[in-house]
Formats: sequence, C-alpha cells, structure tokens
Amino acid sequence: MSVVIPTHNRAGMLTEAIQSVLDQSLPADEILVVDINSTDETRSVLEAFKDVVTPLSVEKNGPSPARNRGIAAARGEYVAFLDDDDLWHPEKLRIQMAFLEANREVAMASADTVRLGEDIREIRPDRSYWIQGDLFPRLFMKSYVSTPTVIVRRDVFEAVGVFNESYLRVEDYDLWLRIAAARPTAHFQHPLAWVRKSPSRMSDDKIDLRRTAKKVLMEHYDPDRIPRRRLSRRMSDLELYCGREYLKLGDRDMAGRCFRAAVDWTPFRPRPYRYLLTGMFRGRSS
Repeated sequence: MSVVIPTHNRAGMLTEAIQSVLDQSLPADEILVVDINSTDETRSVLEAFKDVVTPLSVEKNGPSPARNRGIAAARGEYVAFLDDDDLWHPEKLRIQMAFLEANREVAMASADTVRLGEDIREIRPDRSYWIQGDLFPRLFMKSYVSTPTVIVRRDVFEAVGVFNESYLRVEDYDLWLRIAAARPTAHFQHPLAWVRKSPSRMSDDKIDLRRTAKKVLMEHYDPDRIPRRRLSRRMSDLELYCGREYLKLGDRDMAGRCFRAAVDWTPFRPRPYRYLLTGMFRGRSS
C-alpha cells in the first residue's frame, strides 16, 4: 500500500496529514510526499519524518503532476491518495483494504467525508455501508468520490491512464469516471476522512469548475449506460449553477445565457424557467 500526498506551502497541515497516516490501525507500506515548489518549512517537515516518508518533488504546478509523480514512484499493489490539508480516520485503511482484498474485481474504493472539526460517528459492525458494482451512472450524475478517500489498484492506471495534466480543475473527477466506466468500483457510505474547509471559491472559479465539468461529462457520456434524459438533467443543473454564479458577479447577460441553456436541456422542467424569469426581473429592477 503506497500513500501519495501532494503538498505546496502547507508545512503545518502536512505534519498533521502524515501523522494521520502513521496513526492508521493498518500501517501503510510507504508514504510518498510530492513537494510542488514549496518555499515554507516543508523541507523541515520532511526531514522530521525522514525515517517514514519518501520525499519527491515536481516542477510543474498543480495536483495532477504531483499525484502522477507519486503513482510512478509507488511500489505498492494499491495506491491511496491524501491531500496535505486533510486527515484520515484511524480505521480508514483497514476498512477499505479488507474490502478490496475480499473483492478482487473492484478497481477502486472511496468513502464519505466530513468537515474537519466534525465528529465521525461510530462504525457499526452489524451494518453494511458498502455499495459496489457498476457505479458509473451514479458517479456521472453526482461527483461523490472525494480524492482523499480513494484507494486504487495500481494496475488500473496501466489500463485507464493517470490524472490528465491538461485539466486544471476536475482532473480527479475525470480519472474516477474513467475507472468507473472500465471496472467495478465501491464506495463506503460512512465518513472515513476529515476534509479541511478551505476559503470559499470566487464565483469565476466556480464557473470555470462547472464549465470543465460539463466538458468532462460530455467526453465520458455513454448513451448505452446513461439515458438521454439523465444527461439532460445533469447538464441543466450545471447550467443553472453557472447562471447563479454569474448573477453574483453582476453579469446578467451570461446568467441569462446559462438559464436559457438550462431550459434547452430540460424544456419541460419548471425550475430553469423560474431562474430565467428571476434573472430577467433582477435586470429590470436595477
């Protein structure tokens, strides 16, 4: 089991992330920390963990090159991902690895998360939390896979590829869709990680995120597995989201375009019309 942690100028948080791996009830075989041009105390942190961490570096900015560097260097049969500002539940690896070992056909396992500071309720041994199989349709309709919870069989990367470094956003969603389209996957419907609440994205970032998501979804659309009506609903929802963000920016023209696109995707659905009318009235009242 190889753990890949990309990091950039988060020395204090990185210490906590590494410690959460070391605190696992099932130890990892190796921890690969990929430094992305850090200028803070990251080197000192890596030096402090030199007996248990393999330091790597990458010149190209962004999480995808760093994660790909870690994948290339990993020696384990499985590769797990953790971000430098997130933490694992102590039982995370034990629970997921037991499932993967018992279900060799499953290519990837993920889990729910909670915000850092929230409690993770006790995991009941008498309850089944797993869903598994062809989860591609479910993932297509909702991006529910959180990268800090993912474990992938290493040979899967040889079949479907690694993170697409041309994407600056949703590069992880793109890879999870590729894996789910090709192999059975599984998801643990209970939190196994804490994710840190980062500062809210600016509206223009959110818009770009959704734009890229639309591109990725169209690239992965499979009419044999996703009914057209579900594609229409998914794309309509993304257009509505972008429209709302444009309204926050005060760009009513672009908001209107998005709301009209949402109507085009789902012409018999009332919700896009409500947003379209709301945007028009906002424009007249100003």
